[in-house]
Amino acid sequence: MVKLNIYLREYKSSSEGIVWFSFYVKSERVHFSSKVRCEKKHWDKKKMIVKGSDPDYADKNRIIENIRARINDVFVKYRLRDKTLTRDAFLRAYNRPSDYSTFFEFIKANKRNINFGNEVTTNYTHKTVLKKVEDFQPSLHFDDITEDWLNRYFIYLKKDLKNCDNTVHKNLTIFKKYVLAAYKIGYMDENPFANFKLKRGTPSYTYLTEDELKILVDAYKAGVLEDKYHRTLEFFLFMCFSSLHVTDSRNITLEQFSDDSFVYYRVKNRNSKPEPIVIPLSEPLKMIVHNVVGTRKKGKIFQGLPADQTMNRFLKEITKDLEINKHITHKSGRHTYATYFLSKTKDITALQQILGHSSLSETMIYAHVLDESKQEGVKCFDKFGL
Repeated sequence: MVKLNIYLREYKSSSEGIVWFSFYVKSERVHFSSKVRCEKKHWDKKKMIVKGSDPDYADKNRIIENIRARINDVFVKYRLRDKTLTRDAFLRAYNRPSDYSTFFEFIKANKRNINFGNEVTTNYTHKTVLKKVEDFQPSLHFDDITEDWLNRYFIYLKKDLKNCDNTVHKNLTIFKKYVLAAYKIGYMDENPFANFKLKRGTPSYTYLTEDELKILVDAYKAGVLEDKYHRTLEFFLFMCFSSLHVTDSRNITLEQFSDDSFVYYRVKNRNSKPEPIVIPLSEPLKMIVHNVVGTRKKGKIFQGLPADQTMNRFLKEITKDLEINKHITHKSGRHTYATYFLSKTKDITALQQILGHSSLSETMIYAHVLDESKQEGVKCFDKFGL
């Protein structure tokens, strides 16, 4: 424990004084007022408390003891973290707001006020990210979040949860926003992300080959699947033939369709104005829409769909039953469209426009298709063997 000098600062013109604290941090003196007033005759200089003769001695001593405990708490935390405590660091830690007992309470109270820049993420995504943090350390305090803690959490995401590089990057990027908000307000002494580098992995995705897609189409046309599987496959094929994300597919309405195309709006960031993206209708897509809506003329095309996780489970069971040895999720629908479109057209700029990507670099994750086409193209010269 730190050696404290608690004394009564006396004033010649008054019979009372104010209780002050004084101590040293690395040879630098720290002293401040407790704002507790006490008459000189009621102050016990040796015990450094207010005597029982003061009518309010219990309350005054409680304040003094709370300050003593707060001071010692700062020293203990720095010692346990094996960090050097300076005078400035002590004052920051001591004067830090203490209205939240855990980091999660801070998030709950401040989530709406935190600036996420241009990033568009759903409330569900944030809940998922924070749930992982809470599972890792249920009672997370501000002082717990250090660079070492981030390294341990990184390992937890990779090894325990088996998250891929991009999922880890996304989780830590969102978590970083909350941490920086707490740091800027003053709940944390240091920014733990200052030297912690977030690296995005090479994007990976699963898509269906032409033969695999045909297997699913044949199963859909045959109508041999149980109703819940048939409806899930129907929705999945809609994404395969429309290029839409699962959320856009859930929300698209009949009013967005014409005889030969449909239009949707893709918002890439909060500051951009959404522009309409017009996509021509393929024959399979027309047939799926017709099968789903029947005689309806308006409203959402798909209604009463299962949750995304349930849908992914159904897709896993469908592909297993049809002997497609791939881990297919709802995201695979859009990836299948993009891969197949690019393999047939070789037009990556057109694909960028269809997918609503703000930059070509986003679309370049499908560039491997062009590389494969180059290999096939070169083979056409083999017939001129020399």
